[in-house]
Amino acid sequence: MSSCLHVIGLGPSGLEQLTLGNYRRLRDAKKVFVRTSQHPCVQELLAEGISLESFDDVYDSEASFEEVYQKITERLKTELQKGSEVIYAVPGHPMVAEKTIQLIRKNLEKDYRVIIHPAMSFVDEIFRVLNFDPIEGVLIRNYDALKDSDLTGREWLIVPQVYNRLIASEVKLDLMRFYPDGADVFIVRGLGTSGEQVDKLPLFEVDHGTFDHLTTIVLPPCSEVISWARLVQIMAVLRSPAGCAWDREQDHQTLKPCLIEESYEVLDAIEKEDMYNLCEELGDLLLQVVFHAQLASENEEFEIQDVLQGIIQKLLRRHPHVFGEETIETADDVIQAWDRIKQEEKAGEKKEKAFFSDPQGLPALMLASATQRKAAKVGFDWTDLEGPFQKVQEELQELQDALKTGVGIREEFGDLLFALVNVSRFLKLDAEEALREAVHKFQRRFLKMVELIHQENQEIEHLSLKDMDVFWERAKFQEKNGKLM
Repeated sequence: MSSCLHVIGLGPSGLEQLTLGNYRRLRDAKKVFVRTSQHPCVQELLAEGISLESFDDVYDSEASFEEVYQKITERLKTELQKGSEVIYAVPGHPMVAEKTIQLIRKNLEKDYRVIIHPAMSFVDEIFRVLNFDPIEGVLIRNYDALKDSDLTGREWLIVPQVYNRLIASEVKLDLMRFYPDGADVFIVRGLGTSGEQVDKLPLFEVDHGTFDHLTTIVLPPCSEVISWARLVQIMAVLRSPAGCAWDREQDHQTLKPCLIEESYEVLDAIEKEDMYNLCEELGDLLLQVVFHAQLASENEEFEIQDVLQGIIQKLLRRHPHVFGEETIETADDVIQAWDRIKQEEKAGEKKEKAFFSDPQGLPALMLASATQRKAAKVGFDWTDLEGPFQKVQEELQELQDALKTGVGIREEFGDLLFALVNVSRFLKLDAEEALREAVHKFQRRFLKMVELIHQENQEIEHLSLKDMDVFWERAKFQEKNGKLM
């Protein structure tokens, strides 16, 4: 007889929940391997005189579950190599919360026949004791996968195999990232056995319960879960007839100032290194994204999922060195590859549009820097720093001439600023940030000057410019000597 592995489900509790077919296979087998003896059905089978060999010793000898599952797979493979049928029995249903089965199928199916014999699952018993229909929505997650799960609270959440309080504590902390601290939690133990128990606790007390190898944590649907889906839903409600009058009146055009304001408030928090405020401001900026997506959805133009899909696909396309086969070593190479892929994507656009593809609504200094960088890439650039310096002098003279004639002042002033941006580029400085820092420096010195004036029991409005200059120089001196915070 060719080698064949029969994987049998033992059901969630004792023999009464074992299928007749599985019972007969176990009874007639010369030898049965079980993942663990810590299961009611295994104990009853042993009492009937059925020969069973458990892998409990492997759990005791290995440092991680992954190593345990690997050892079990290797042991079963050794038995299969003898050319006989092998029976391996696991708690519940073989395809529900049984990592060993996934590993077995991956490593053994190419060489041996693997037959799965289904059984009643612990999940079936959960539907019974908590009295809900799985059509309402069910999400099953192992305790070590909660951190990476996109929990929405729309469905029942089942976390099986919570063996002890340490695991329960980890589950509690992971869930509290999404669920409110007082969310209802059911701790179910020994389902289908005489010791069946269901306890209801608030989430923050979950690890105060009693746990063993037959313990599962279950959370019912919760509308207060922190999730992307909830944010989108709240925005839809705000725009609905039953929502907010102000939100209903907005459109893409009226929201433009809000988008700009929130973006700069994010920048302000970054500059101040205020992480608490940065967290809040990023939320406000995210709201603008969701708001615009909701407007588009109402007009049947696109959905928020289209926004997500677009950026996901773009990141995958433009990082072939991470998600593809390309090899890119340095950050400069990454930028070149990004620009190359971007140009390929925009190959169908008009050349002038594709070349100067940066948003024309950028702040002027940023737009000037981006424009100059694009021109420099095709060789239209100064050879060294001396060129931009001479251009600044030239533009300054032209501005002075315009002031004398009263003609072209605005244009010449703009040319001077553009020339200064070129200097900043050669100095590898960000013109926008440099000007922002200069403004902040002026604000600090001015406020210090006002403070010094008040210390002298004077009012700034009553001082001449010459008098103010004296206090200004004192403020500068204190700053340079480390006295100005």
